[in-house]
Amino acid sequence: MPVIYHERQVSALCGQHCLNNLLQGPYFTEIDLAEIAQELDRKELALMMENGVDDETRKFMAAGSQNVADDGNFSVQVLSEALRRSHGLTLEDTRRPESRAVVTKPHFENGFVLNRHSHWYTVVKIGWQWWQINSTQGLPEQLTESHLSATLAQLIADKWTVFVVRGDMPKPMLPSSGAGLASNWVDPAKPPADRLDNGSGFGGGAPFRGGAEQQKKSSYVAFSGAGQTLGGSSAPSSGGGAAAMADGMSEEAQLALAIAMSGDLATKERLERRLPEEPADGTPAARVAIRMPDGVRASRKFPAEASLQALIDFVVVQLAGSPSTTQGTGRWQLSSQYPPMKIAFSSHTATIEDAEKETLTFTTAGLAPSAQLHLAAA
Repeated sequence: MPVIYHERQVSALCGQHCLNNLLQGPYFTEIDLAEIAQELDRKELALMMENGVDDETRKFMAAGSQNVADDGNFSVQVLSEALRRSHGLTLEDTRRPESRAVVTKPHFENGFVLNRHSHWYTVVKIGWQWWQINSTQGLPEQLTESHLSATLAQLIADKWTVFVVRGDMPKPMLPSSGAGLASNWVDPAKPPADRLDNGSGFGGGAPFRGGAEQQKKSSYVAFSGAGQTLGGSSAPSSGGGAAAMADGMSEEAQLALAIAMSGDLATKERLERRLPEEPADGTPAARVAIRMPDGVRASRKFPAEASLQALIDFVVVQLAGSPSTTQGTGRWQLSSQYPPMKIAFSSHTATIEDAEKETLTFTTAGLAPSAQLHLAAA
């Protein structure tokens, strides 16, 4: 029986878990998907503004993001775009006439994505076996081909939406790769004590809560954020959500500001000149994602052997123009749970306080090939 990658429920991040369980590896973080949602929000708003600002546009903006909820639940558009960018995969709705036959002969496919009532999970072929991998369940469940067909038919009858995955699936990662949390690699025949099924079934009951993997709920704000999209292109910074924009401005100016605001450009340019170029695909790199104090996510790729000074420069660029930058002493701290480390620095001088950390590279600091950090005032 194979060892299977199985992320369990954190907050409402079942969409993220579904994609990683489908692809059999920790390909996406909450920040990756939030950036795509952010980009889709901006594109939808820009499209609506082409014909001017009308009541429909105002309602759209007042309603907040259509692509991610405050608790981190992502839309099918976000999940589809993530799969397309990362692996060239597409999701096809089996309710479409040309796809309905898939449900009666599912064994010819490689995977399915299932959704109902904001819950996402996957049924995927690993090797020659089918597995139902649900983040609210303690363990993956093996399905025979006959059971697979009956299960999909029952799900459709129960008003689940079934998407078939089209394209060449990536080769599953292996536990020996060291990717992801060790507890996410499970042998269904040998469940550890904390992997007992919570009895939720495929209906998606109460989320499984377990151990050190429990995380705080996301605080994504529509039309806000900065950094890099999953595809590597720059994501424009808005400097804050629509609700935080200055009073007294016209609605047209506020809408434009929500897309174009970039903060203190002079401060950014001074430090951006010191940033190394992002490494090309296939070269050693560290992809670092940072949760800023206001909930905004920023991420970037760095050469694996670049010094941590590049990371500090990038963070200070993100802080440039923020009112919080000029408050207090300007001392900040970046922290990471894995690897466990803290980096204190000054936003006024963009210098690291611990001289020993100044000599570290992303590789020697354990931040390559990827890491997630939190920023807070020191």
